[in-house]
Amino acid sequence: MTDLPRRWLAGATAGALCLLAAVLLLLQPPVLLRWQERALDSLIVLAPAPVAEASRDLPRILVIDIPRTDERGDPWSRTASARLAARLAALEPALIGWDMVFAGGCGPETANIALAAALSRSPSVLGFLLATRPEPLPGPAPALALAEVAAPALWAAPGAEGPCPGFLAPGVSLASLSLPGDAEARVRRVPAAVTVAGLGYPSLPVELVRRLRDLPAPLIAGEGASSLRLGAAEVPLDRAGTLRLRPRPALARDLRTLDARVLLQDALSAESLALGFRGSLVIVGSSVPQRGGLRPTAADPLYPSVQIAADLTTDLMAGTLPWRPAKAPLTEALALALAGLALALALPPLAPLWGFAASLALAFALSGASLAAYLADNRLYDPLLPGLGLLLAASAAILLQAALTARAERALRQRMGQLLPPVVVARLASNPRLLRLSGERREVTALFTDLEGFTAATQRLEPEVLIATLDRYFAAVSAAILRHGGMIDKIVGDAVHALFNAPLDQPGHADAALRAAAEILRETEALRTELGIGRTRIGVETGEAILGDVGSGARIDYTAHGACVNLAARLEQAGKTLGPALIIGPGTAAQTSIALRSLGPQDLRSFGRIEVFTLADASLT
Repeated sequence: MTDLPRRWLAGATAGALCLLAAVLLLLQPPVLLRWQERALDSLIVLAPAPVAEASRDLPRILVIDIPRTDERGDPWSRTASARLAARLAALEPALIGWDMVFAGGCGPETANIALAAALSRSPSVLGFLLATRPEPLPGPAPALALAEVAAPALWAAPGAEGPCPGFLAPGVSLASLSLPGDAEARVRRVPAAVTVAGLGYPSLPVELVRRLRDLPAPLIAGEGASSLRLGAAEVPLDRAGTLRLRPRPALARDLRTLDARVLLQDALSAESLALGFRGSLVIVGSSVPQRGGLRPTAADPLYPSVQIAADLTTDLMAGTLPWRPAKAPLTEALALALAGLALALALPPLAPLWGFAASLALAFALSGASLAAYLADNRLYDPLLPGLGLLLAASAAILLQAALTARAERALRQRMGQLLPPVVVARLASNPRLLRLSGERREVTALFTDLEGFTAATQRLEPEVLIATLDRYFAAVSAAILRHGGMIDKIVGDAVHALFNAPLDQPGHADAALRAAAEILRETEALRTELGIGRTRIGVETGEAILGDVGSGARIDYTAHGACVNLAARLEQAGKTLGPALIIGPGTAAQTSIALRSLGPQDLRSFGRIEVFTLADASLT
């Protein structure tokens, strides 16, 4: 497989994996949903708060935190709540919401009478909790309308635990305080409304906004309770008619929170306190763990429920409530599929590092788009999984491309290992610049072999036998050349052309060529009887040659040109008449340290009369 198909295969793999990831986003398996919720939590918590929250047109929201003890040091009681309600009424807030349930002990005790009187002095909203017992809530019909919404779409219960009937006055209404946790037991969404025995009741934040702005009954409509209408405002809801919580940092919570004991201290002037309370919205609750008002959220594992109510009320009034469109999974899947297509087209022409950089840029673009949507109109799109899916797909594709390249490199190494010594292959692989293919002049030792009687063998042997015989023969010749550091230049018919000191420097190349020639003669002589082949003749000469790639188009051949190469071929042919199987030229004789025996001056075609040699020690061959 060539490099370009490998790159296109990597691109196609990236695109296919992105498409698979997009399908998974559409199917929404639970494990992905958990990671998605955490990613949305991070987006909500880390992104800058919407500017609309700081608008001066919105009433101030104050949180009154009820501690474990009252201003006298006694455990907090209903009597203390009555004193707090009376003090708050005197401060003239626009509305008071109670994130607590005044249930049980509804007799004509002094504390109950005092609390009922205090609650009747200011507009108030009292909370209730859902219960499995079929107990109805006291008071008038709820201020809530349902349209195109089936009851199961809302959180429902057969009964509720509500306040004592005596605490309900003309200016007092009821609202749900239910804060269900999700699969990770975190409060991420709060029901905009609940149903009790088939009747719909608004949640505390919804009722507070309605009462504060003197709006008609809120309307929940759409398939699966997808929108909330508060007056002229259309508020998009999350799944199953829920409000998405955007928890505030601890500092923001502290700035709007006052300890209830401070209000009950006689030393404080009601007039001075009224400056901060008049016309404001007050929400009363407790952060004491023993009162059960702490919930795990994305910002804090112990987040007071009264602060949750304050957060949701603030976002409802400011129009900054985070919401996730019903078609968000489809949008995210399409975005990932399109990014995968772009990645599939971008990867093939790029190097792996640049390809990963491109995938990283696309992943950041997907995450940046989700952040931009949230900052624009509080829409929630997953900032993590689409980008992560893209990066994983790109990584898998680049790894596949690397694996295919490594396999091709191994095949190339193996092929080169049949022509070059392993040490030379390793050096060229680690530093390809050592292989200068454009053309160079260097000293080489050329070695030519020829097999006597080969033409006759081709006529008497079957093709399969002939090929098997040549395989055995060339394996022995090639192994001897490579063992001594030579390079196999060509195999032509029954002849082998080899070079020493090419393509890399090889000190002592003349001696290496002669030792290789001696080994070839020993190995092939042992094969003569077994295979029925003739004698091997060898010519060796050293001299200057020009080496480089020669050819064009699809065929390029690395070869050597020079007088020494041609003389080595003539020396091999001279062995027919001179007798010795190995004939050595004067260039090699001048450089070798191996003892030689002169064969005297000989006439060689195209070279004239020159002195030639063979090995002095016949045992070497």
